[in-house]
Amino acid sequence: MRTRKGTGRKTVATALAILMAWGVSFSSLAAEQKTKYAFVYQEQQVEVGMAADAAFKILGKEKSSKILVNCADDSGSEKAYIYDNFEIVTTKQGKKEVVKEILLTGGEVSTEEGIKVGDLPSAVKKAYPEAKGEMGLYTVTLGETQLLIDCGLKDDKVVTITYLAAEKK
Repeated sequence: MRTRKGTGRKTVATALAILMAWGVSFSSLAAEQKTKYAFVYQEQQVEVGMAADAAFKILGKEKSSKILVNCADDSGSEKAYIYDNFEIVTTKQGKKEVVKEILLTGGEVSTEEGIKVGDLPSAVKKAYPEAKGEMGLYTVTLGETQLLIDCGLKDDKVVTITYLAAEKK
């Protein structure tokens, strides 16, 4: 069998070119890594902090709404918009209304990781291994967002899932 000089160099150069191309695709995948939790509705993302009017364009007309009043803030700056399987809570930031919370209340909607109302805590732990659990509440943070998954006092099944802004440390 005859070999020509320099053939090995072409093979090495080709292999390096392939590896470099893979490196570019791997880095682009890393760039697409998830940086926050968002509720996906009809293939569009609704996020905590987004303008309420933009969220409503995605979600459509709510079934009902109510002004939320609590003893710490009775100005009526928070409002809940109720849909079939979820609620959107908004608040005023200056003159702008923004999404403060997204609350999943029914099993017809889920997180991007597939967790929904009615699931077992074991499914929550599998989907979010880094979640911190205490007294039936599981908290997981990603970037500036947080999921609070309530599995009830008996810690037997998911009752609600809330998307929030993460607490600043």
